[in-house]
Amino acid sequence: MPGPNRERNSSGNQDMRYFPRWEVADRVVYSVDGDRVSREGTTKDISCAGACIIGNRYLNSHQKIQMTVHLSETTSIKLNGHVQWVRHDDGALHMGVTFYETSDHVQELILQHAFEIDREKVVKQWFKGWEGS
Repeated sequence: MPGPNRERNSSGNQDMRYFPRWEVADRVVYSVDGDRVSREGTTKDISCAGACIIGNRYLNSHQKIQMTVHLSETTSIKLNGHVQWVRHDDGALHMGVTFYETSDHVQELILQHAFEIDREKVVKQWFKGWEGS
């Protein structure tokens, strides 16, 4: 059984992230630190600490990027991130990004977005380990 704040992914393997990720398909515009060229992609999943982005341009691991994630038609958030890994999966380019210098307000917006997508999963995560209450 996973410990506190741990998730199991769909294949049954333990996901060792402290913050759970929610599956989403939000538009994201990103650029490499110091580069004026913007690229577009889609989030595969997101949490308060990071995201998986599906893009069409290869980035190197450990590059710093700036992102704007469109959580809805009326809400977007700006994030700074480090690319942790890059791989081709199902014919698409997937990039794991860890956020840094994320404000409490932006983290709250991500949690609100997650709650709107999957209320049950968010509530289960918040009250994990509170059996019988």
